[in-house]
Amino acid sequence: MFNTAVLVAVVRRLRIQSELLSETEARGVPARALPVGATVGDFLAYDTEGRAVTAAMPAHTLIGFFSPTCGSCRRERGRFRRAAARWPGGRSQVVAVVTGPDASARFLSRLTAVARIVVDQDESVRHAFGVQGFPAAFVVADLGRLTWTGLHVDVVPGLAEEPVTVSPGRPETDSPTAV
Repeated sequence: MFNTAVLVAVVRRLRIQSELLSETEARGVPARALPVGATVGDFLAYDTEGRAVTAAMPAHTLIGFFSPTCGSCRRERGRFRRAAARWPGGRSQVVAVVTGPDASARFLSRLTAVARIVVDQDESVRHAFGVQGFPAAFVVADLGRLTWTGLHVDVVPGLAEEPVTVSPGRPETDSPTAV
């Protein structure tokens, strides 16, 4: 009888923990990096197409950080690709950063259709965002202020219901503004 009572108490506690974890996942687990409201440090990097990427990016830019040595990053790439396809502003306002000494654009090759790829071998972009763990995602407002941080981009506020399409008369990759 005592064992049954203990088992019921443990099951009840596990159910409560599961509900709390589900609520946290739904709200988004913050990234281990700069908090919401912080301003990104100065940096200058270039995407794989040679365009400058700086802290002075347009409002509502989605940025994801990945490391080739991170198992969670391998799983999160698909989520990021789906979220980037639904991001308002399209590819010109989505940046995927692969960082670390082993960083290569090949790690994020499946994201090139929906995001600009930055290879951050010297980790200057990573340090500007204060990233301490991977994966990490951010929404940046104008002037480099963070409005959202998280591990899972599928809960980021502002995603469109359907994938974003770009009108044929307005290519999304020819923006003269550095992002």
